Amino acid sequence: MKGIQYIVDETGEKTAVVIDLKEWGQLWNEFYQNLLDRSPVNEDWINRSPFREKLDQALPWNANHPPQLSDLESLESKLENYE
Repeated sequence: MKGIQYIVDETGEKTAVVIDLKEWGQLWNEFYQNLLDRSPVNEDWINRSPFREKLDQALPWNANHPPQLSDLESLESKLENYE
């Protein structure tokens, strides 16, 4: 489909989609608004300020800082010295 690209994993299974917003932006906005309208009330806070702004900053940071194993002994030592 023109303006739609799929990202697939090593087995060929579709895992994500890239949508050309110039071509499909209006339809995407309608779809996204529909998702928001169907969100449970207890999840509504995720889409409100200031949490939304913090989330918008945290997601790119997370993408650029992959998880690492923690040296718990070193952390424990630092905490003991801090007290």
